[in-house]
Amino acid sequence: MSGKVIAIFFAVLALVAGIGMYYLQVYHYYREVEEPPRSIALAGGPVLPVSDYRGIYSVSSPLADRACFTTDPAAATGAQVYATPTPLIPPRWFRCFDPAALTEDLAAGRATAYLGQHDVAPKIDNVIAVYPDGRAYEWHQLNEEAEEKRTID
Repeated sequence: MSGKVIAIFFAVLALVAGIGMYYLQVYHYYREVEEPPRSIALAGGPVLPVSDYRGIYSVSSPLADRACFTTDPAAATGAQVYATPTPLIPPRWFRCFDPAALTEDLAAGRATAYLGQHDVAPKIDNVIAVYPDGRAYEWHQLNEEAEEKRTID
């Protein structure tokens, strides 16, 4: 009988721990941006005007930043195009950012990705994707320096 009680205790403990970890990863560590930027500078000099900004960031990882906004696509003229944009998945509750559709549109040329800032955090770039109709998305992703393998001499 005591073996069953111990097994039930550990099963309930694992369930509670799993629910707690899920809550921490999906809700607790994310914050909504309270003061949206009025503009975002791109590498190469252009500055994008920003309206209807909705963004999130994580207190635990610089890779978790995501944003959706509208801008003037002509303002991106002359900016450095980002060669390997890879939108990362946001929490489910942040619905304006659809990484699958964005990845498909970037591959098909329906949107263009620009470098916002190189090394916004060590080995992490800020990437901005802009559609011709003015929709724009921002995220952070690992850059090529993070992908380099280190060798031990």
